[in-house]
Amino acid sequence: MEQLREDIICSICLQVLNNPVSIECGHNFCRDCLVAHQSRAFAWRHCCPECRASCSRGRMIPDTRIKNLVEKIAEQLQEETELGPDVQLEPGRPVQLVRLDEEGGLSLDEKTLSCWLEQDGVGNAPVCLVSIIGEQRWGKSFLMNYLLRRLRSQQDASEGSWMGQEDEPLEGFEWRMDEEQVTKGVWAWSQPFWIPAEGDKVAVLLVDCEGSMDIGSNKETSIKLSAFSMLLSSYQILNIGRKVNDPDLEYLEMFLHVAEVVGKHYELEPIQHLDLLVRDWCCSLVLGDDGGKEHLRDIRQMLEGMSPCKHPRALEALKRSSTRCYLMPFPGRGIMTGSEGRLRDMDRDFQESLRVYISTLVGSASQHVQRDQHSNLLTGTQLAAKIKALSDVMKKHRFGFSSPFQMAITFHNERVMDRARTDHALFLKEKDGQSQHLIDCLKVWPSTMAKKFENQRRLLLEQCQEEMKDPEPEKKILLTALEEELTQEAETFLETYRERYAINTGIAVGGLVLGPLGGVVGAAGIGALATTAVEIGLTEAAVIGAGTVVGTTTGSLTGGYVGRRVGSNTERQGTTRAPDTHTERAPSSAQQSDQEPLLRDFD
Repeated sequence: MEQLREDIICSICLQVLNNPVSIECGHNFCRDCLVAHQSRAFAWRHCCPECRASCSRGRMIPDTRIKNLVEKIAEQLQEETELGPDVQLEPGRPVQLVRLDEEGGLSLDEKTLSCWLEQDGVGNAPVCLVSIIGEQRWGKSFLMNYLLRRLRSQQDASEGSWMGQEDEPLEGFEWRMDEEQVTKGVWAWSQPFWIPAEGDKVAVLLVDCEGSMDIGSNKETSIKLSAFSMLLSSYQILNIGRKVNDPDLEYLEMFLHVAEVVGKHYELEPIQHLDLLVRDWCCSLVLGDDGGKEHLRDIRQMLEGMSPCKHPRALEALKRSSTRCYLMPFPGRGIMTGSEGRLRDMDRDFQESLRVYISTLVGSASQHVQRDQHSNLLTGTQLAAKIKALSDVMKKHRFGFSSPFQMAITFHNERVMDRARTDHALFLKEKDGQSQHLIDCLKVWPSTMAKKFENQRRLLLEQCQEEMKDPEPEKKILLTALEEELTQEAETFLETYRERYAINTGIAVGGLVLGPLGGVVGAAGIGALATTAVEIGLTEAAVIGAGTVVGTTTGSLTGGYVGRRVGSNTERQGTTRAPDTHTERAPSSAQQSDQEPLLRDFD
């Protein structure tokens, strides 16, 4: 693949071909590179930059085959390269964040997510995430690709020039006009688009979801995808066909419930901005924002007329100023019959409606940056952490997303277990700090410390059992896993604690035994020098006292060293002989009792 890559390099800029064109001699170059080259050449010296063959000025043919080859080689090279958190994605290509398997299971590609949300300054910047959801085959990817064109042409967006040439094929996210599903899971455009905002810049990121509205066949998958979509959007588009009907409202009700649960758990505003984008509208001649306001008013009146209201969350959302409805006409038969998304195949009224909608969206993007429930801006890095946390919860609770209500229980139980983990970590930190000090360590025998951890673990599990919500089988599985986790953490600490205790015991015993002996030896040895010392003015008692202090200190240090070695060896031997640390032999009269630590705790 690397060798093939060498064949798709432009000989002018030495980069991968971008919009490749061919000239008369058959060589290929980037279109912009060739235009710049020819503009610098004299009229009588128009020649190929590579072979110097004579060629006509301005005569260049778009090479579709080479362009497709470039894209395939770049895609294959990307798949063969393992992405890491510090590796940048190639700009301008769709990347898959969430994969969907045949059984409905979801898996988050954390490396790709990190690259996407922490690249090119996005990690420290405010972000506007434009996310689209809706039924399949209603032009979601088609819409996102025209949004790509608009964001790429921010410097030249007047009068719809950003929409491209009449015969320019539509590229970007994969799409096609047939019944086969294309997008599965959650995809994003790898390149951020920067727009100005009050003296700063906002990174606009595009997200394309598929399958979230398929609640009839797999509601659990729909709920999971909706949860990801909520976290991945500050500007949410609900793409709807023909008009808003009861199934759309049913999905909207579920989505809003999911957003409410996710928002509460991750401290986010559930829905910051919602667009109901109605496609192929044919019920009236009024389109765009004006037609959307009328349609939205009719839906609210219908819901308010129900007793009780069938979709209360949807009704509340449709009343918010942050929700709008936009009506788009039928795009035209040319688009629906095998078109490549060219402007020339669109009906003029659809083309105009598309231009207005996307221009309005981009113009307001800086006002819809991702925020938490306290209206604080969220950076790309902060948002990535929340998405990864959601993925972790889904892995632990694979079957906890059968309904928004069950999802709320799952999040509640996860919070209860997190509190238990935090309390256990604080308890462990406290005991570890105390055991760093010789005196405090010797006050608590290892078996007593083990009992303290056992009691702490029992109290935490009882508290979780009381606070966690049903169903009971789920609680039992979670509590068993939590118990194993806390037990392992305790065993790891207790292993270190036993070693510390044995070494500190050796230090203390060695100092007590050899310290006094060193004092006697020091006093006797210094006595031999007393006569000389008296001659220079020191009393004999002072000299002998100094010898006693020096001897005691030296003996204590020696005894401590010897005791440390003995204690360490004793601890290792004890570990080898008795691997079962929970069973200890009853102490004899010559042994220290479990209940009688070397230094009593008088606290």
